[in-house]
Amino acid sequence: MNSTVSAFEGIVLGFVQGLTEFLPVSSSGHLVLVRDYFAIGQVPLLFDVLLHVATLFVIIYHYRVLVLRLIMAAFRFVAKRSRPEDADDLRLIAVVLGATILTVAVALAIRIGGLDSESRRSVSVAMLLTAVLLATTAWVGKVVRPTGTYTWLQMLVTGIAQGFGTLAGISRSGITLTASLWSGMQRERAGEYTFILSIPAVLGALVLTLADDQVSHISIGFLPTALGCAAAFLTGLVALRLLLWMVKNARLWYFSFYLAALGLFGLFVKV
Repeated sequence: MNSTVSAFEGIVLGFVQGLTEFLPVSSSGHLVLVRDYFAIGQVPLLFDVLLHVATLFVIIYHYRVLVLRLIMAAFRFVAKRSRPEDADDLRLIAVVLGATILTVAVALAIRIGGLDSESRRSVSVAMLLTAVLLATTAWVGKVVRPTGTYTWLQMLVTGIAQGFGTLAGISRSGITLTASLWSGMQRERAGEYTFILSIPAVLGALVLTLADDQVSHISIGFLPTALGCAAAFLTGLVALRLLLWMVKNARLWYFSFYLAALGLFGLFVKV
């Protein structure tokens, strides 16, 4: 099976992936709509996963100090040489691992139940739902008092939320950030936690994709893939920093207007 993705389409899809992976507007939903409106043929799953890997590198680069600190804390824990200052990092690792297990369970339930549709209508409805969720963050600070540490309740709520974020049209970052804030996580921690939590999810998707027998029969062009990944990385850097600024300044709900408009457009306007 050969890829039908051209160099231009690779850049377009990479740009959309990089921009929407971090902004809470659903990268998978936008990719579905872009393919629909630009009449782009079926995109190989491997190409889609590689774009996600490109944005994963954005996270690792941006949080390189924290990622290294977590790795070192984990090594010291395994070697039974933990330091007192490792306590918070080890708690973060435990919460991320627990939330990841919950995410996998929810994602599998969604797939088994056949709810993972990528039709324009279902994506548009999911975007409207995401718009509602983001809108609620406008008053979360007036209702919830943030905690100073990661809790098991946050693990439960965010893990389940991220599982539903696998649906096309539901923003993974948007629903996880919303869940983090409503479960009592501080704003800066919520942004940090949300993207650290995405690392095992993206790595797991890559492993499962590469393990699929059908992937071995897929040929994707080097140039479209390279250009797409480069576009995803560069736009992702900008989008991530913009989102973190908006989370810190309680502006996350701004995106609800865009998603509501796009969702209604997808439902009622045919191109």
